[in-house]
Amino acid sequence: MDSLKLQNEAVKHDKINGDDYKNLIISAAQSLEDNKDEINDLNVFPVPDGDTGSNMSLTVGNAAKELLKNESLSLDETAEKTAKAMLHGARGNSGVIVSLLFRGIAKGLKNSFECDGVAWAEALKQGVESAYGAVDRPAEGTILTVARKCAEAAEKAARKRNDFEYVLGVAIEAAEKALDETVNQNPVLEKAGVVDAGGMGWLVVMKAMHQTLTSGALATYTPKAEREQGADFSAFDTDSITFAFCTEFIVRKHADCTEIDSLRSYLNQMGDSLVLVDDDEIIKVHIHTNDPHGVLGEALKYGVYETVKVENMKSQHTSKLVEAEPQKKSVPQKDYGFVAVASGDGLVQLFTELGVDKVVAGGQTMNPSCDDLYDAVRDINAKTIFILPNNKNIIMTASQINEMCDREIIVIPTRSVPQGISAMLSFDESADSQQNQENMSASAGAVTTMQITYAARNSNFDGLEIKEGDYLALSNDKLLKNNSHIDELIDSVAEKIKENGSTMVSVYYGQDVTEGDGEALVSQLTARLGAEIEINLYEGGQPVYYYIISAE
Repeated sequence: MDSLKLQNEAVKHDKINGDDYKNLIISAAQSLEDNKDEINDLNVFPVPDGDTGSNMSLTVGNAAKELLKNESLSLDETAEKTAKAMLHGARGNSGVIVSLLFRGIAKGLKNSFECDGVAWAEALKQGVESAYGAVDRPAEGTILTVARKCAEAAEKAARKRNDFEYVLGVAIEAAEKALDETVNQNPVLEKAGVVDAGGMGWLVVMKAMHQTLTSGALATYTPKAEREQGADFSAFDTDSITFAFCTEFIVRKHADCTEIDSLRSYLNQMGDSLVLVDDDEIIKVHIHTNDPHGVLGEALKYGVYETVKVENMKSQHTSKLVEAEPQKKSVPQKDYGFVAVASGDGLVQLFTELGVDKVVAGGQTMNPSCDDLYDAVRDINAKTIFILPNNKNIIMTASQINEMCDREIIVIPTRSVPQGISAMLSFDESADSQQNQENMSASAGAVTTMQITYAARNSNFDGLEIKEGDYLALSNDKLLKNNSHIDELIDSVAEKIKENGSTMVSVYYGQDVTEGDGEALVSQLTARLGAEIEINLYEGGQPVYYYIISAE
């Protein structure tokens, strides 16, 4: 690292204290804010996620904001406040990992008023151990690799010279080398010819700390306004709910019941939001209707009821509005509560109708923080709360909530909105939490999620030349096809549905397309799949994705 020249310089900062550490963290936050777009551009997959740089910036920025509220603190107090603030503000996998790195650093600095080179090396080591311990299958060529190499170099440097500045400088040199190597350690990065985005973020943090330390400058950070959080139930008019009764039931089929097409046809005329699952032995139905008695009477022709639930959604919605009032009354504790992450009026309303207590605004491009999820959990008076992240980059964030609560928190690792919907439909109030966890996870895992979106940048991904603005068809986050015309993607989507042997398809159209566009897409899919596969269209209102398609 040609800017350091540490070996031949006199030692200037052999130790740091609480004020120094505060200054270094604030500097790191500002540097991530300044460089987040560059880090985001390293995201290999060309969908408009741009998560890594933004998530790391928001996570470390939350610590900077917290430290700016406090005057002089001891080193261990500053490190502890930093770690807690990062945990609460952590967003996405990259944000959670960086918060875990600083949590380990705080453990290493516990009961310390100063930190020299040896102590810093040990703190970095504990940071790496904390982060690795939270990842099930850590892969090489990620932020974890860069942080580990950084810590290993720091430990060797501390044995040679016990001063903070020197150890930090050597660690940065190792981090730069490790980052360069990530392009060869990860096949996806190698194909794209870029280094790991999270590793770059960690290097930005370390460099900012060193530059501030050597310059002696007082770091500044200007926090941005927080986005609005949570779902606004007042956006929905109670009178606009067309079908008032959310009706769910399970029927154990008669021995002579061999087909249910007539039941499906009948239910399609009785309401909307129909989900019908035909298993070998049971039929499970979810429908919004104004005639639940008629629906239930028709279903009796096919078997015997195992469970039945009918809820008045207009009353539920009114309750949500009352619940949102500042002077809300306390409610009795219930056994189970639910938090889901989703964006789009249609999806928020659907999750609410399925029994979700709190819908946290978020998803692709806007991962909620630990605090966003914690606030939602805190508002639910339930013994056990299930969290549905509905995005692969939110699962790790949701998993941190257990440490912030004194109640049982169960994260169902849903990677998409359709998986979250399927998980909610499989919930059984009469089962215990473990059985529900197993059932909900299994139901979510059986769903194939396809999405149609656009390319945010030029890319050469998995042997395909992708141009900015191309339409992309994805299946379970893997690229199916790209083309400059959206109609050219339909064949790939239909083939995937056939390949899965799916019998029921749900299409959720987003905020950038019309209902007419969605109907045209359904017609195209029907022409390719045949009328025997049921395809339902729903208004999702989601950003980023023109269509989210669920195949079961």
